[in-house]
Amino acid sequence: MPPLLPVSIAWVGGLVIAHHWLAPLGIDPLTILCLCLIPLGGGLLHCHERPTRLAAACALALLLGALRYQSALPDLIDPAFVAYHNDGGWTTVEGVVAQYPDARDDVTYLVLEVDRIESTGAQSSVHGRVLVRAARLPGYRYGDRLRVSGMLETPPVRDEIDYRAHLERKGIYSYFYEARIEKIGEREGSPLLTAIYGFKERAAEGLARLVPDPEAALMQGIVLGIQGGIPPALYDEFNATGTSHVIVISGSNIAIVAALFASLFGALLGKRRAYWLTMAGIVLYVVLVGGDAAVARAGVMGGLYVTARRTGRRTMAYVSLGAAAVALTAITPLALWDPGFQLSFAATLSLCLFTPSLEGRLRGALERWLDPERGQQVARLAGEALVATTAAQVLVLPLVAYHFHRLSVVSPLANLLIVPAQPPVMTVGAAAALLAAVPGLEPAARAVAWVAWLCLAYTVGVVRALAAWPAASVVLPAFDGRWLIAYYGLVAAGVWGWPRLRGARGAVPAAGTLPRPVQNTLLGLAFAGAVLAWIAVLQMPDGKLHVAFLDVGQGDAILITAPDGRQVLVDGGPGPAVLTTALGREMPFWDRSLDLVVLTHPDDDHITGLVEVLARYRVDGWVDNGRPAADALQAECEARLATAGVPRAVVAAGDRIDLGDGLVIDVLGPPAGGLGGGKDADNEHSVVLRVSWGAASFLLAGDAGALAEAALVRSGQPLGATVLKVAHHGSGGSTSEAFLEAVGPAWWAISVGKDNTFGHPSAEVIERLNARGVTALRTDELGTVEFVTDGERVEIRY
Repeated sequence: MPPLLPVSIAWVGGLVIAHHWLAPLGIDPLTILCLCLIPLGGGLLHCHERPTRLAAACALALLLGALRYQSALPDLIDPAFVAYHNDGGWTTVEGVVAQYPDARDDVTYLVLEVDRIESTGAQSSVHGRVLVRAARLPGYRYGDRLRVSGMLETPPVRDEIDYRAHLERKGIYSYFYEARIEKIGEREGSPLLTAIYGFKERAAEGLARLVPDPEAALMQGIVLGIQGGIPPALYDEFNATGTSHVIVISGSNIAIVAALFASLFGALLGKRRAYWLTMAGIVLYVVLVGGDAAVARAGVMGGLYVTARRTGRRTMAYVSLGAAAVALTAITPLALWDPGFQLSFAATLSLCLFTPSLEGRLRGALERWLDPERGQQVARLAGEALVATTAAQVLVLPLVAYHFHRLSVVSPLANLLIVPAQPPVMTVGAAAALLAAVPGLEPAARAVAWVAWLCLAYTVGVVRALAAWPAASVVLPAFDGRWLIAYYGLVAAGVWGWPRLRGARGAVPAAGTLPRPVQNTLLGLAFAGAVLAWIAVLQMPDGKLHVAFLDVGQGDAILITAPDGRQVLVDGGPGPAVLTTALGREMPFWDRSLDLVVLTHPDDDHITGLVEVLARYRVDGWVDNGRPAADALQAECEARLATAGVPRAVVAAGDRIDLGDGLVIDVLGPPAGGLGGGKDADNEHSVVLRVSWGAASFLLAGDAGALAEAALVRSGQPLGATVLKVAHHGSGGSTSEAFLEAVGPAWWAISVGKDNTFGHPSAEVIERLNARGVTALRTDELGTVEFVTDGERVEIRY
């Protein structure tokens, strides 16, 4: 056994001992180290027997590990540490954004390196990091200096997850849940990190423009480590199927990066010079994607492998894994208790321990049924999808059950189906992001990204289908960590006493043929091209009018697709991720443009998603009611419209939008002179549209209230419609009897969020509609509701 392995185990043991015994009892490991340093040092320097020297080295590593853990614990009673001021009332701090902002659907999380605090009227210098929960807009960047005011709190301990411990493992002991934020400076961070994070931001924006969501959000997570845009419901489905590992940065990503850098720089500069550039590339990529525990582990092991190749030495996965554990916990000792750290190491160790044995057994079984050569070929094809997936689960599943109290029954099948589709996502997605960053190459980048989109669309389809199975994920009761120790003890005993089979060497390709990887790549590209072509044909315009009421939660978003394929988006819902994901399902994968966007009124549940639409899609026109900007969301939309040169028009009753072929959109409200003020003025001034084609018509009432409805009835305009989009999510202040009488719909649709806090739709409105015998279609019950018509008959899809 290489000596580094037991030394690494001893170091980790020191961390564990300090965490569970020394720290709680207040024992100072420095005192123990000083008492033991002389005999341990003598054992190392003067003893010539290898077992004794190794035992002394392990003992020293044990003590050093305990000392490193103790030194990482902050002094919470030091007034110079920011956490000392937690829970003390209104507090103002100043600091610099120290990490890449974590932007989610509706909020952004900022890690602030604090250097000044004002509390109870006194100012002082402090140190430490604070987590700030900020609004998504206006956006902040790494290196911005901020003044943040609010209630500085100790992170809470929640029932499902110990949020306090989660943040403490990242060195964060304070946070602002709500705060006033003022930007007072910028570019105060490291110039190198500023450049890296600037490239990361441009690459993320490029990927978002190339393909639709949710595939774009998944690609951002896999290539760049940005997971904030992945819809929570989809993330839950990945967790339920035990496949969430494919959307996080892992060892396979680092292996691909190392191979690409080594090949590129080796061809240009030679192998010796390529080594340093490859090592630099690995480090830069780890920093780029966030450098969490799992990524750093993969980076260290990748660097050790490249170094071993450079020096001509053998590399052992166990030794590299141990070295990675020591390196990472030496930097961040508390990372040892991070579930991501544990799962990453468990998966890697499990692959090392069990893959050779499983491969040998599979090969032997196949060779009994097939001839030896064919059996080896089938075993190689099944190796990653079946063998590696099965091997990884041996040590990973108990940890998943322990930390998350759930177990995916369909995980083996899900991984078997989707793992073969993942390698192109990293390579092709990274190539697409790089091409998109070069001016003029975005069309080429989009064509490249379609290959990754196809793989991810297949992945999402499989995950959603399996997550819908009954009992796909079983909830488990919490169990004591001693059961975990007992399980791993049994596994260790089995590994120690059971000989592992060695895998046979791969077949040598015949002379005069292309190498097998090249053949497989070309075959895969040809297959992907054929599938993409068929999907594109199936998504071409069908000559019918489609009106889809998108399921975006508690908000409105309606996509109108004309018979010739032109598209009009009415409103954008309450969040970017839900809107872009819904659009990704409705629009062709290759279509990244909208002919017109209509904002009925600037409430958050109608405008929020449009900010991201303007960033991701080419918008050819914009229509609204002309109300002045009242918040950051509307101001941001107007700024983006001006920057992109998008034509903007203000509409009122009597205006018409002609989409050709007899398809028209009549603007019925608000009146040109307005309807007066009041607390619901924005709702009452909603743009009301009537879409008509042949005998079919759709009345989209926005958030119009009783005042606006009465004005519409008095106006004498044609209100009759086949389908009524019920105003204001079914609020009791809308959908009066007189208005319903004037519209006379055959169907009504309500865009409403499940279990919303507003009580929408109102029981009174539901009763009025049911009394008229109108068919009810609600997005909270059916998801996206789409009406398809040829101008006469209407088909409903959901």
